Order: sequence, then C-alpha cells, then structure tokens
Amino acid sequence: MYSNLAIFDFLVSLILFPVWLLAALTVRRLATRPDTRRLRRGARIAVPFLLLGLLLAAGRLLLFSQMAGLNWALVGDRRAITTLLLLLPGVLATLVLSLPRVWSAARRSGPEEPTALAAPRIAVPPQLAAFGAAGGFFEKFLPPDRSAALNYLVYGLILVAFAGWLVFRNRRRADRLTGRTTAPQRTRGRRVAVRLGTTVVILGVLGALVTLESQRSRFPETFSMMKGTMDYGGGTTFAADHSGHGGDAGHADHAGHGSAATNALGTTGTHGTGHAAGTPAAKPVGVDSLKGPKTGTPDRRFTLTAQEAELKLSSGRTVDAWTFNGQIPGPELRMKQGELVEITLVNKLKDTPVSTHWHGLDVPNGEDGVAGVTQDAVAPGGTYTYRFRVKERGTFWYHSHQSSSEQVQRGLFGPMIIDPAEQTRPVDQDVTVQAHSWETSQGDTLALGTSDTLDRRTARPGQKMRLRLVNSDILTRTFTLTGVPYKVTAIDGMDINEPGELTGRRLVVAGAGRLDVEFTMPNTPVRLAAEDAPNAGIAFSADGRGSLEPRFDGPEFDKTSYGKPAAQPFDANSRFDRTFDLTLDEWLGFYDGGFALRMTINGKVFPDAPMLMVKEGETIRVRFLNRGQEDHPMHLHGHHVLVLSKDGKPVTGSPIWQDTVLVRPGEAWEIAFKADNPGIWMDHCHNFTHAQLGMVMHLAYENVTTPYTVGGKNGNRPD
Repeated sequence: MYSNLAIFDFLVSLILFPVWLLAALTVRRLATRPDTRRLRRGARIAVPFLLLGLLLAAGRLLLFSQMAGLNWALVGDRRAITTLLLLLPGVLATLVLSLPRVWSAARRSGPEEPTALAAPRIAVPPQLAAFGAAGGFFEKFLPPDRSAALNYLVYGLILVAFAGWLVFRNRRRADRLTGRTTAPQRTRGRRVAVRLGTTVVILGVLGALVTLESQRSRFPETFSMMKGTMDYGGGTTFAADHSGHGGDAGHADHAGHGSAATNALGTTGTHGTGHAAGTPAAKPVGVDSLKGPKTGTPDRRFTLTAQEAELKLSSGRTVDAWTFNGQIPGPELRMKQGELVEITLVNKLKDTPVSTHWHGLDVPNGEDGVAGVTQDAVAPGGTYTYRFRVKERGTFWYHSHQSSSEQVQRGLFGPMIIDPAEQTRPVDQDVTVQAHSWETSQGDTLALGTSDTLDRRTARPGQKMRLRLVNSDILTRTFTLTGVPYKVTAIDGMDINEPGELTGRRLVVAGAGRLDVEFTMPNTPVRLAAEDAPNAGIAFSADGRGSLEPRFDGPEFDKTSYGKPAAQPFDANSRFDRTFDLTLDEWLGFYDGGFALRMTINGKVFPDAPMLMVKEGETIRVRFLNRGQEDHPMHLHGHHVLVLSKDGKPVTGSPIWQDTVLVRPGEAWEIAFKADNPGIWMDHCHNFTHAQLGMVMHLAYENVTTPYTVGGKNGNRPD
C-alpha cells in the first residue's frame, strides 16, 4: 500500500509545482490589467488555476495523512518538511486571502480597481504556495536526515526569509502601480541586462557547486574499511580519519549502563559492559588471523575455476558467461554438517580478479571471501584456498564478492547444499532450482538454472519431493507450485518448526534468499513457475510429458504466522545490549563522481554509511525501515538473525532465522542476533545495483582490524 501511495504522491508533486507557478503568475498579472473587462477575464483565468492548485494540495495532504497512518517514520523527514512546513502555509493563505478577492474580481459586474490586487496579501500567497510546491518537485534532491528538529528549523527559516522577500518586492511593486512612489523605471535594456547578469551569476554558482560536489563525492584511490564513520551504541559517533569522507553515523539506542570502552581505533564510546575507564584496550586482532582450521585432513575438497565460456540456455539463446568450472550455475557443492571443507579458487579469467563468498554460512571472518575486507581479490592466474568447518545444514549458495554486480550477473555463482549429519527427512528427489536473469544475445531472460523454457521431468506418484528454490538474482522473485499441496520446510536454509500444508500461495523469495518446498507427488502433473517467466519452469509428471498451467492469483505466503512457535534465546520483549535503527531511503545526487539515485542508510552512502560497532557476546537488535520505492534484501555476513516483528507485529508462527531479510517499501522489520563471530562483516543490500549505489555498511567487533584495502594495486571492489 505504501508503495502505491508514494507513487501517487510523487505524481501529484510533479503536477503541483507547475500548476501553482501558473496560478501565481496569473494572479500577479491582474494588477496590470488596463480595464475592468480585461481584469474580469484575467481573474476568470486565474480562478481555475487556484482551485486546481488547492485541489492538488488537498490530495497531497490526504496522501501524506494515509502514509503517516501507516507509520509516521515514513513521512517524518522530507515529506513532512515539503508538505506541512513549505506547502501548507502558502496554500492556506491563498485559500483565506487571495482566492476570495480573485473570485470577486471574476464575478463582479461593477468597476474594480486592478491595482488593488497588487497588494502583498493577495499576490504573495500563491507565490509562496508555488515555492512550497517546488519543495515537493525537488524532494528527492533534499538529503534524507533523521535529525528532523534541525531540518524543520533550517527550512522554516528559509520559508520565512523567502516570504519576507516576496512581501518586500510585492509592496514596492504595489506602491509603484498605485503611484505612491516615484522611483524611476528601469529601461528595457537595463532590465534585460540585470536579469541576464543575475542568471549568469546564478548559473555560475550552481555550476561551481555541482562541480565541487561531483569531485567531493569521488572515492579515494584506496581506503581501509577501518576508516569511516562508526556508531558504537548509545548514539555515540566516532568520526575516524577517512581520506576525505566523513559525517555522522547511524543512530543507536543502548540499553546498558554507561562504562567506557575502546574500539579498534582507540576511540571511546558508551556501552553496558566492558573495560573500566582508563583500562588499556586488548591487543587488536586482524581478520587474516580469524581463519578456519589450518591442520587436519579435509572431509571434502572442491576446486572452483573461474573461466570464460559461451553457453546456451534451453531456448538456444547464448550467454557470454563467466563461469565456475565451465558451467552456469557453478557446480553444486554438496557436503555434510560438521565436515571440514577445503575449497580452492583458481582464477583463469584474462584480466579480472575474483573472490568467493559462502552466502549464509557463518564461517570464520577470514574465510568470508569479501575482497578488500577479509582478503585481497585473487588476481588472474592466482589461487586461493578456503578452509572451514560447516556448522549449518540446508540450502545455501556461493558467489563472487568482487565487483559482484557484474561478476554474479555473468555467472560466478552456484548452489551449496549441506546435508544433516544424520538424515531425518529423506526424499526421493532433491531438486535445486536457481533463478537467475541472464543477459543473452536476444535480450534479458529469466531462467531456472539454464532453462528459460518449460523443463519436463519424470516423478512417480507417491515420491517424496524437495525443491530448493534459490534466487541468485538481484530482484525479488515470486514462485508458485500448482497442482499439489505442499509445505515450506526451510527459509534461508533454516528449518521451519512444524510447517503446515499450503495450496496456491505466491512464494516470495528475496534476492539471495532461499525456500525449501516439500510435497508428495500426486497422480497428476505438478508445475513450478516463476511469475516473471510463466512460460518457463518445471513440470513434473509420471511420464515426463505432462504439463499444467501455472496460477499466480493466490495470496502471498506469510512467513511471520506460519508453523508453530518454539523457544528461542530472545524475542521482541527481550532486553538487548544494543539497538540500531536503520532507515533505508533514496537521494538524488552525486556518487563517486557520477549523478545517481543514491541508496542510503540513515541518509548516508558507502563508505560513509554507519559502521555498527559491537562487542563479542552482546545481543543486538536492528530495526529496518524502508522509506524508499524499491525492495531491499538486507544481508548480514557471518551471522543468522532472528526475525522479531514486522510492522510492529511480533512473529506468531515458527521462529524465523535468516541471513537475508527482505524489507519492501513501507515495511518495518525488527531482527536480532548474538554477536558471537568476531570480525569485520559486510552488511548490505543484496540487490547489487543498490550496493553499487551506496547501500553498504559494516558490522565491526571491538579490537578487530583488517590489513586489506578497497581499490589500490589489488583492485579490490567488494560491492
């Protein structure tokens, strides 16, 4: 609902400014009409513009109130300023002061003095309303900022100053038109020269500001993840040296008692437990020392070779791919819970460094595979070995975390299946389905694996079936399973407690998210389909030739009320050591030298987005709010998070442990986790385009440092 309201609000804002500008101009010209007849005609033109402006303003106020009714935080920044502070005063003044006099001039048959309409109380309100409407027109250019009080004061002063200037200008004009002043009139040439000079100066100043902002937004050639803005709880900001970048970090409420602590850079903050004041900080630990077991014979060994290949989808469309082991998706890595795994990455790409991240696995920080944070990217011709013991079980995936927006899209990813040490729920067919959008020789196409057409498969009636749905795309994908009742048995690889039977639900999977679906094969065909590729999908039948039309008209699967509750280490009513409030938004402006729709966290973009500082052993709560217009699948590396609530309503079904939480427009999600895996962890939107545009932050533990840098000779790009 919020998304639709926000779209309507944006459209109304686009129309509102030109309408009020025309209304202000027509009202202003009334004072120069030479006679009553022309005055009346001009007033009859002005009245519809005023009424339309008032109607549109009322519409924007109504939309504002509906969004505020959903959650005040959705409108409590730029929308409140542009709607209530900037627009409303001019609109009300027009309704009370200007419209009655203009309406009277349009209807009156007797003489009316045109110059009377030059009075500031009549001419200024529509001009002030036009100024306020311009605020909505340029709303996305205003920085999103959660310090609303200061914003209200600044913009309020701007409004008062502009209103005063309008009154002054219009009073001088009225005096001149009524003959109360004999100030000499400027010649036409002089007026043109003044206006031209003013325009040149304004454009020059704007050009200089644009150039300055473009240059200021450029990244340094290289910088460390340890140099940036830090939030260490209690709302305390640590502005560490950052080669030209800085600013306030995100807001954090802290539930503990104040005692001094020291972060990795030696700056102090407030938190509940820790070092007493003046106690030396512990010796810093580098992420390169936080590794998996160095000794012991691995239970599984894999080799992933990054190489180029031209491959075909089932439709015959060709993909100029970057692959692991010459296939897309990459090979399925299958292992058992508790095993020691060794994976060697070999880079045979010509001129492109790579890395590999194990999405959803809580590996030691040094094995996380993020270029510039936990390792240097592997150069062409190079190799790198990862070793870790597998704690999880379920459906996961791996992908490059070097220039991810390009490398994952082109094919550097694959599934990772971890079986339980002892199988408790065996199935007859275990099918991994990886949805991905490919750039092909004939345009983009969504495929399940390499199949962008209908894939017919054999399944005997009575067989136990498991479908592992993996969304390796940047966009949210919706699946349906038609022709059979089924259960969602796991989300992001984590089991659902006592899942119930479902039919005809729309299964929404976040970018990077996973769902496990299980069913018993009936005598009739069963069809799996993705909403954006209804002619593709998988059809299961006894003879492998059956088919069934997919359905997409069912209700959406609600994970927050599915399954049965079970005891967990914390819930929505627990006391947490730290709480971080993170608002996701959008802001038009410059980013790394280019003009873009920046994706912000608390009004900041990477590398100035808040770094969340924690201490090992603490329990952490994070509250996400999406004020933007796009889905944000938020992924915290190295930790699983427990979903506490959605839009203020606690989870009532099975506990939901996830590694990627989808925050859709207007939604508020509350999650929590235990800080039990020391390191510096990437925390970002898994829509890699959004990550490229700034929606990246980090979770850092006390006294953990990294020797790696972004950029530089190693070419590390972790987006």
